[in-house]
Amino acid sequence: MGIGGSTGPASVAPDRLGHMIITVAGTFTLDLPAERGIVTLTSGAEGGDRGTVARQATSTTESLRHQLVELEENGAATWFSVGALTTRAWRPYNSDGTVMPIRYRTSSPITVKFADFSALSGSATTWAETAGLTVDDVTWALTEKTRDQMADEVLAGAVRDATHRAEVLALAAGLPAPRILAIADPGLLSEASGARSEIDDDYGHGVRMMSAMSRGGSEAVELSPADITVRESVHARFEA
Repeated sequence: MGIGGSTGPASVAPDRLGHMIITVAGTFTLDLPAERGIVTLTSGAEGGDRGTVARQATSTTESLRHQLVELEENGAATWFSVGALTTRAWRPYNSDGTVMPIRYRTSSPITVKFADFSALSGSATTWAETAGLTVDDVTWALTEKTRDQMADEVLAGAVRDATHRAEVLALAAGLPAPRILAIADPGLLSEASGARSEIDDDYGHGVRMMSAMSRGGSEAVELSPADITVRESVHARFEA
């Protein structure tokens, strides 16, 4: 688990009463190991006969559904979703511009959430090599329980970071310990106080979940998930 604060922008300026106003940004970051791997894939078929294409797509999708039920029952997967089969039709052109016979494509979007990353790697490799299946993406995530627990912890860390930065600025300027006047999500401080914020609003906006992303495919053997970064940023104004 990685932990980090910030070295973001800050300002110190006197108000109308001669008090020194300190405006700072506080951030806090946690790097947590991924707990879930999410595979998105497409099941489908393509051809010149609508009925045949629909039957092939249905067969491929149902075969995959049975696999997903088994993965969920043995605990490797925690959840899956199989979307409705949809069909589109178009007339392709050959190299000399001649209109070719109509083509049909029937497909279904599928999402699988894995708790077992070894099972994820094996399944993604198998699916990528299966006719009618396309592995579109693999992403990493935390469980909802962990996200909720970490949200409060990271927000509190951002507030502590802002307070510490204000205290350091006050001490360096020879001022007494600062007293907090306002604290808000980035972009809201100026609205709450009626003053123009001097902090770059790009510095952070709420809790952000970011992860590395791996592509599925026949070359995939063992996927290694990157840590999930949970970050919070606040803006705060102090008086010293």
